[in-house]
Amino acid sequence: MPKYSIITPNYNGFALMKNYFESLEAQTMKDFEVIIVDDCSKDDSYLQLQNYAKASEMNIRVYQSEQNSGPGNARNIGMDKATGDFITFIDNDDWVEVTWLEQIDKVLADNPDINCVIYDYYIKSETSQSVSHSMYKGKGGIISLSDCMVFARNHTVGKFYKLSDCRREQIRFPELRRCEDVAFVCRAIEACKTVYYLNIPLYYYYQRPTSLSNNKKMDESDMVKAFAIIEEHLALKYPQEIKEKSVTDLLYGGLLMILKAGKSRRYILDYLKKYENKYPEWWKCNILHSIGRAKFVYLQCARFRFILMLKTLTYLHSRLVDK
Repeated sequence: MPKYSIITPNYNGFALMKNYFESLEAQTMKDFEVIIVDDCSKDDSYLQLQNYAKASEMNIRVYQSEQNSGPGNARNIGMDKATGDFITFIDNDDWVEVTWLEQIDKVLADNPDINCVIYDYYIKSETSQSVSHSMYKGKGGIISLSDCMVFARNHTVGKFYKLSDCRREQIRFPELRRCEDVAFVCRAIEACKTVYYLNIPLYYYYQRPTSLSNNKKMDESDMVKAFAIIEEHLALKYPQEIKEKSVTDLLYGGLLMILKAGKSRRYILDYLKKYENKYPEWWKCNILHSIGRAKFVYLQCARFRFILMLKTLTYLHSRLVDK
């Protein structure tokens, strides 16, 4: 059995996978399998993936979902099919350093009790490249579960999980079109218990304005549903950690989606009131000191109900993503 299972959802995306395949073919550590789940592509991606798998020397298995259900369901299928000790996720238009698995494997060899590894990544666009951190706060090395639950970013990518831990706790992606990673990542980390942060960028995240995560037509409803799953499973055991996490997810993330969707001032004020009824005095949370100046200013505008300024900052955020 391979040590690592790499899981990738695909929808009409084979034409975008050149860098993806090249980076995996060139890995200096070869003990892995690739599981690609086609989410009922409308083009010939599924056939192309099957042909590539047959021609490749890599251990590639290609599956297809019964119906188009989004990337979360495709990842669930991949987890069901995985045979590795550890699972990780790569999006089909992204790629990794050729020493990616070698460096992860060294961390695990040096720290045999670690069941989750988090690492950094590059954000890549047509015109720029920058380093982004998978933790809002934290130095490299072993980190506490509490800090990880609070400070780990929600991205599905940039993390390795012990598969047996996820299966034991029945960690799955929920049936959501958006924010499914919010519900998954925190629960998967909690299931693994022991975490190592490798603060080195090893992954290239290609940011496309047309991606699902940048869809302005989708509101905050999926974020609210995803966070409710975290609250249901973890809030009683980790009340302060979930409150801290709510600041970046429900408050910042939810508000950003609401404003991008063009909701009314009354709707925004009602959302803030409901949030503060559940999480009073959120502005005293430690996470505010680690999220960066832009998010801090945005949240202060929310605290003092500067709605016009929130709309302006949201517009600027959209312009930056669209470039």
